[in-house]
Amino acid sequence: MFSLKGPSMVKAAYPTAFPLKHQQKDLRLALALAESVSQSIPTVAAANELYKAAKSLGLADQDFSAVIKALKAKAQSS
Repeated sequence: MFSLKGPSMVKAAYPTAFPLKHQQKDLRLALALAESVSQSIPTVAAANELYKAAKSLGLADQDFSAVIKALKAKAQSS
């Protein structure tokens, strides 16, 4: 991901190839599947929360790499 999306993230340019809202949906589905078989996937849960935060910032239709904006916002508020 870093070699593919890293340059765009550094430039703060996020041409949409795969919308952030779809990435978050996939994370949510992975969590539901894991729960259905009594498995814990904490890294996916953490990523899902970050993508949800990004959606709340109005980034749902931007490329999934725009999640870095939510990560930066979280770091600044800590």
